[in-house]
Amino acid sequence: MKDTHVGEELAVLRKGKLNQMDLAKAMGVDQSWISRIEADSKPDRGDVNKYLAAMEASQSVLDLRAYLESEWPNLGNLGKPAYRHPQREELAMAEAALGKLRKFISEPSTPPELKQQAKQYEERLLWVASFLLNLKHNLAFLGKIAVGKTTALCFITDLLIEEAKGLKQKVALDTGSGWTTQSEVRVGTLDSGLEETGTAKFGILVYPQSHEEIFRLVSDICTSFFAIRDGKESESRVPEEVEKVLRSMAELPRRPSKDREGELDDPLLELAKPFDTPEKLTAEFQARMKLGDRTETGLWFDASNEQEGLVWLRDQFRKVNNGRNPKVSMAKCIDVFVPRPLVPECIYDLLGVDTKGTDETAIRPDLQAYFDDPRTITILCSHFAPDSNMFDALGHLAATGKAAAIKERVVFMVLAREQEALNMNSEDGSTLENVKEAYALREAQIRSKLAKYPHGKNVPIIFYNAAEESPVDIRRTLLKKIEDIRAIQATQLKELTSATEDLVSKYRDLQVKKGYAKLRVELRQFVDTHHQLPPQVIKAQDRIVSAFNRRHAKTVWASARRNGDWDNLNSYQIVATAANEDAETRSKAALAALDKIFDDVAKDPDCAAIKSHITVLQGNVDAWKLGFLKKVTGRSQEIYRAVLYADNPLWDTCEAYWKGGKGFRDRVAGEVGKWLQDNNHEWIHEAVDAIIRAEWQDLFIGPIQAQCL
Repeated sequence: MKDTHVGEELAVLRKGKLNQMDLAKAMGVDQSWISRIEADSKPDRGDVNKYLAAMEASQSVLDLRAYLESEWPNLGNLGKPAYRHPQREELAMAEAALGKLRKFISEPSTPPELKQQAKQYEERLLWVASFLLNLKHNLAFLGKIAVGKTTALCFITDLLIEEAKGLKQKVALDTGSGWTTQSEVRVGTLDSGLEETGTAKFGILVYPQSHEEIFRLVSDICTSFFAIRDGKESESRVPEEVEKVLRSMAELPRRPSKDREGELDDPLLELAKPFDTPEKLTAEFQARMKLGDRTETGLWFDASNEQEGLVWLRDQFRKVNNGRNPKVSMAKCIDVFVPRPLVPECIYDLLGVDTKGTDETAIRPDLQAYFDDPRTITILCSHFAPDSNMFDALGHLAATGKAAAIKERVVFMVLAREQEALNMNSEDGSTLENVKEAYALREAQIRSKLAKYPHGKNVPIIFYNAAEESPVDIRRTLLKKIEDIRAIQATQLKELTSATEDLVSKYRDLQVKKGYAKLRVELRQFVDTHHQLPPQVIKAQDRIVSAFNRRHAKTVWASARRNGDWDNLNSYQIVATAANEDAETRSKAALAALDKIFDDVAKDPDCAAIKSHITVLQGNVDAWKLGFLKKVTGRSQEIYRAVLYADNPLWDTCEAYWKGGKGFRDRVAGEVGKWLQDNNHEWIHEAVDAIIRAEWQDLFIGPIQAQCL
């Protein structure tokens, strides 16, 4: 949402009541003066007052006047919300509450223990107000390769070429039958359009891969090529979508053979003839890509209409995505900009994210960022036959203490194709009559699987066949999900403002003092009992070894080649996740005990006067827990990376095991396991345990103790 355009708001008040000429006569000014005021986003305050004074004193006029005259000093850098901000009323409550809290904190007569409580209220109010003030939200589409994420994103956001005949040409991004999108793609709105400029600006921003990573990938292709040619391997070690781009950049694309049906003509065969080593072929391949010329990162186009812009976007995006633009390098991430909201008449600033396809796992660092982002709706995309790694993602959220995200920010989308649905039989084997019946049966089956996870029953299930069905209901469901997560924060803000009012106005009340005293006794007992966490239950090193044993050999090789740091097998994310799960498991008993304390105190008549405080404290506890787990995750990852990533001899040994053929994964897992169990590295595991214990003290027990003063 844009900032308040004062002139436009004045025009809205006038229209339907007066025309510009009548208002100008009433004011004794020229009509051009009225036009100038209404065209100005920030007109002179005196002129605005004159304009409003000439209007009939309706409630809407009084509301706008009050808004324009209002000051919002307590939200500080967060700023004043726009006049039409959907949570302006709640934010005004936060502004007033912050003013009261700061005055309360500054007064010498305020008891020290209540000052600390007020500071906690202030911190939480600022966080919630910041969340609500910001209207940016992400729609992140996750799913396996070839599930149809890109097509769904294009239809839902209306990135469609109207005159195109086939589905592939109709969508403005690049689609295919899998292995098409080379990197994450983010689609957002550019604040530019036909109404303001006479042109519609479209753009593509490319965040390129480093030359080092490109060289490594080319080396992988060439090394694998020699092995395949010599009959030592059966498939490339490089992901298909990546190899396609690099070959295109080097003008070495494979094409269907005219002479051998079902086979490909590979120009790399001819190129490799003069070279007797992969290294020499790599040098030639790299030179042909002309990376020195591929320095352009931004492509922009001013279209005379939206359809012209979408055609340009389709053509240019496909060149970039396929490595066919000679001035653009291989992308690590691509941003696409269109000059309008992604969803019609939407007040939110949406970013649509087409993530890289999940092959072996959905637990990757890039996807984890969206799972953890409180502003993101994660859309788990599945084939009509549900994809297991989408359910694994829910299990991961539950195990790492983020089960609330399942209820609040996850949608399960089945990207169905009509024939799939019609081929489905009922449970007694009889034929289903129509797609609607197939959807209903599949939904029931998926619902039974979702029920195994905390809050799984709350996850919306959407069926969508882009080729046949309208996206209107899908948009409505996704926007409703955004409204729901904002409503949760708006409710918390109201609870905080209510508790603030009680704190400031009733703290001298004897019943309030009695309630606080009783709560402090319970919390002191909690701190005494749960000051220390129980011993470690999940060992990070075991998780790494297990992952190397279970993943595809190519993935293990790619990870070893990058010192354990590879998207589909990231040793350091595995360690961090294990530490997170360990911390979550060890703190469960304490959190359950604290929940019981809050339940008991809330039912105690002696504590009825501090009920609003108990409600706020429960919300704070959830935030403290997430803060604790986040810090454990980050610090444990850092400490392993500092030592394990830097051990080049270990990883060189692991990579070299590839030449040994069968049993490669077992040898790598054994080598990494031996390293982790070495007595010289025992201190790392102890350090992670120490981090968990220390952060529990600082980020959880500390704030509870502050309530006990």
